[in-house]
Amino acid sequence: MQISEIINNFKKTRQQLANDFAETNDADKYLLEHSRAADEAVREILKLKELSSRISVVAIGGFGREQLFPYSDLDLLFLLPDDVLDSELNSVGAVIGELWSLGLTVGYSVRKLDECIEQARLDITAQTAMLESRLIAGDSELFKRYTSELEKSLDFKSFYRAKFIEQEHRHLKYHESSYTLEPNIKESPGGLRDLNILIWVLRAAKFGATFDEVHRSGLITRRECDLLEMVRVNLYRLRIHMHLLTSRHEDRLVFEIQEPLAKKLGLSGVPGRRASEILMQRFYVNAKTIGQLNSIILQAVKERFVTDSGPPLDLIDGFTVRGEVLDIASDNAFEESRTRILQAFMIQERHPEIARKSSRLYRALFGAHMLMDESWSEDPKNLQAFLKIIQGRRGVWHALNEMNHWGVLGRLLPGFKKIVGQMQHDLFHAYTVDQHTLLAIRYLRNFTHSENAHELPMCTELMVSLKDNWRLVLALLYHDIGKGRGGDHSKIGAEIVRDLCRRLNLKSDDAEYIEFMVREHLTMSQVAQKQDISDPEVVEAFARKVGNLDRLVGLYLITVCDIRATSHKIWNAWKAQLLQDLFLSTAKILKGRKMTRGMLVARRRQDALALCKFSAQDTERINAFWDNFDVAYFMKHSVRNIVWHAKTLLPHLESEHSFVAARPLRGLEHAHEILVFTKDRPELFAQIVSALQRTNLSVLEARIHTGKDGRVVDSFIVTDDESDPTFGATLKEFEVKLARLIDSGEKLQPPVQGRLSRQSRQFPITPSVTLRPDASERIYLLSVVATDRLGLLASVATVFVRFKLNLLTARIATLGERVEDIFLIESPRLQDPAFCGELETAILEVLEV
Repeated sequence: MQISEIINNFKKTRQQLANDFAETNDADKYLLEHSRAADEAVREILKLKELSSRISVVAIGGFGREQLFPYSDLDLLFLLPDDVLDSELNSVGAVIGELWSLGLTVGYSVRKLDECIEQARLDITAQTAMLESRLIAGDSELFKRYTSELEKSLDFKSFYRAKFIEQEHRHLKYHESSYTLEPNIKESPGGLRDLNILIWVLRAAKFGATFDEVHRSGLITRRECDLLEMVRVNLYRLRIHMHLLTSRHEDRLVFEIQEPLAKKLGLSGVPGRRASEILMQRFYVNAKTIGQLNSIILQAVKERFVTDSGPPLDLIDGFTVRGEVLDIASDNAFEESRTRILQAFMIQERHPEIARKSSRLYRALFGAHMLMDESWSEDPKNLQAFLKIIQGRRGVWHALNEMNHWGVLGRLLPGFKKIVGQMQHDLFHAYTVDQHTLLAIRYLRNFTHSENAHELPMCTELMVSLKDNWRLVLALLYHDIGKGRGGDHSKIGAEIVRDLCRRLNLKSDDAEYIEFMVREHLTMSQVAQKQDISDPEVVEAFARKVGNLDRLVGLYLITVCDIRATSHKIWNAWKAQLLQDLFLSTAKILKGRKMTRGMLVARRRQDALALCKFSAQDTERINAFWDNFDVAYFMKHSVRNIVWHAKTLLPHLESEHSFVAARPLRGLEHAHEILVFTKDRPELFAQIVSALQRTNLSVLEARIHTGKDGRVVDSFIVTDDESDPTFGATLKEFEVKLARLIDSGEKLQPPVQGRLSRQSRQFPITPSVTLRPDASERIYLLSVVATDRLGLLASVATVFVRFKLNLLTARIATLGERVEDIFLIESPRLQDPAFCGELETAILEVLEV
């Protein structure tokens, strides 16, 4: 048989298997028959290339288990005899070359028996793959020696420890959560790899190769066996569909395949819920079940092999502790006292020396859902136990996370149950509502540990000094509880948490504090990112809303944690700086150190001159230059910035040519300030922004200041794309190029039209434009919301040129794929409603491109 015929036969079989699977959804049948089809194709290639029969060709890994997914790797071991010939090795190379033509990624190793055993000893991944070995062709006696030697070399305790540590590190990589909006169904917690860990450990411990065999060995119950089979089949079925749908090895449940995948699985949407949401919620339930069973069984295995550390010691009524393991005194401990369900978490929180729970305790939690009814959640004893967990000095996040993992949190707090596994269809949240909430609490609790102080030292200092900081834990637990109910989730959450505070019998001051945090948890972020916090009136208004320092500290801390827990793409040093500046400015006002605009300008000019140390002549020159600009220039720039501007621009004050300077921003990685000094003209902003975006610089903020003499000092805060470690040198070249471009009078080039990201295409944002006058009715505030793309800001700037608007300042806010930009503009024609309508329409047109 020729190679082309082998390939065609294999492809036809694969297509027929895919067609059959689409009809039957029988995952086990598909995987078995696909593996056997691959076996047959491999054997035909071996014959074609006349591979020596002295070489054992061994399927390993998933292929070895006869579970070959549509686009998974074809993992093979070519097991060589000790006296292998060069000609035999050459034929192995020829076989491997032809295997790639089957359309699958080929993973292979070519080793002698002693090399395999040595590799298994050194590499736990290789050892794991070799545990699942199956002979396809070649020397069967050599293969028997290989399996025998491999079994002898296996030290189970070392293997168990290595796989347990491997799982812990993999979970940490995914923030110990499978509740991401685009989970990896293989690697994330509760995914296929967690099931594989169980299979490998159980097989290595000789409990059985299937879950049914393990049940017969007495390690797991019949219910656990049935559940393991159910979640296994669900995941296998889902992964097969994902591979076939994308025609590639795709293990991420990315947004663009969720809806078509739901349809493949026969799911349809209902009012208020997409089919994809139903699919994802089922996946999360499946993942949680796998996680719970994984905890139970790995602990049960460990208990079979770990030497008893002595007699159990009573720790509290109904519980015992043996070594570092917490256990219940009897199988029906929870039936005897349902408060013990919460005590199980509280004990471990208060006793960090207790590292784990016993398999019996895990099983009791697994089966406790019937005990946690409405009367249990209303019981004052349980509510007080929950409050004690919240108020703990250590282990608070771990306790809450475990309570959510075992379904206790949703049963105790009915409002919380509604956000468990709830999708967030936007472009900046990376997690479901409950996981975002718990991650925010984790960041908050990290501020209580000195080892994390290097990240955000001011937050750590404030958290430690804040009295009753447990109130912030409760506020964060409820800050998004109103999501999915329609209306303002902050106000809804405030009402819900007010009721909880009543049930917990909290003091009125504490209840009001927590309610304020939930109701206003978005306020500080909105003020910092959308308003001009250099304006004392803005800060004063924020201070009046906050009221006192205690609330300011709390609001600052939960705002930082809320943003950080949204997505790694959202939090950056620039946002951190904005929030810190707002916090410090507001704290001064709340401490009675109020400052007017006039006082602020005078103080900054005085302080800047003191730092510049100019000669009398240069002082006169720089004062004349400053007199050109109004109060806004001095309000929007710190003393340090004003000093840099003065020293940098002094040699160029009388020049007729444009001047551009750039510097890295202190403490902000990959962030730079670009200073432009030139004569004003209508298309200037658009030209600069276009040049910045063509250099792959993202604009965070633009400060536009036009002097009385017609010259401008424009300042841009930008970030680079982090791809070039030597970007600083590139920026020096850009200074010269931009200055020449401005002076050249070159016609404004059309802006770059970047494409939307894949996430943006799945969750498009309806562009919106809002235009309203300020109190003077001379300056207008233009707010733009749209999906981010390269060239968007430059496109908006070209509209300003077309409508002959004077841009005063711009605040650019990017939240993941969403932009919320604010521009202060002026023009006599803005008094005309028809002109305003035309302007809004024109901006919408460029946003919708």
